[in-house]
Amino acid sequence: MLTRTNFLDREINELKERLLLMVELSYQMLQLSSESIEKDSTFDKESILQAEKDMNAINKMIQKKVLELLSYEQLAIKQVKGLFLFSKMAKDLERVGDHVINIIVVAPIDSVPHLVIQSFSQFMKNIGQMLESLKEGIKEEDCSRLKAIYEKEDEVVNRLNKKSFKRITDSLRLEQLPADSGGKLILMSRFFERMADHVSNAARDYRQYLLDCHSSISRNSP
Repeated sequence: MLTRTNFLDREINELKERLLLMVELSYQMLQLSSESIEKDSTFDKESILQAEKDMNAINKMIQKKVLELLSYEQLAIKQVKGLFLFSKMAKDLERVGDHVINIIVVAPIDSVPHLVIQSFSQFMKNIGQMLESLKEGIKEEDCSRLKAIYEKEDEVVNRLNKKSFKRITDSLRLEQLPADSGGKLILMSRFFERMADHVSNAARDYRQYLLDCHSSISRNSP
């Protein structure tokens, strides 16, 4: 018969696996979008929307499970904090998927300067790397790797966003880009930046969970 502690341990591991699935789905959505932008082709909207639907379903499952676990009596403060962190991470990852959808709704845009396309391809590559690092950081419980996501990799995306904004505004100034297209590109650039922010938040929260809460899950007393 499982003890209360073993049960909680098992449930936490299940939450971890669901988070990893959300990371993988985010990566798949990003790759599908990246291929379309780089090849100037039609988005595979059906696959992207299905992945987003799956992401939303997993997020709801995590939120429901966290509420169920929080209803148990005699949880330690750190255990409660850990469950709240899982809830927050799921919400951040769900927002990554939302921003991919935002991008494909805004795109495609006619006559996009090549330098802007280069910037957007680099956005996709960098955020993809962040998601891969997040997946490995969670699987391996690697605090250093998780920390690098929000201290180094996120800053790369922020710098790229500034460079992309300048390229777009320069193209507008030189009348190489219609005003409405320029506005859409600036909006897309913002969506990329927000995606990176949400991945960074998830990395920071999982590292916090490992440092503050992970060891308390296995304790026999609250």
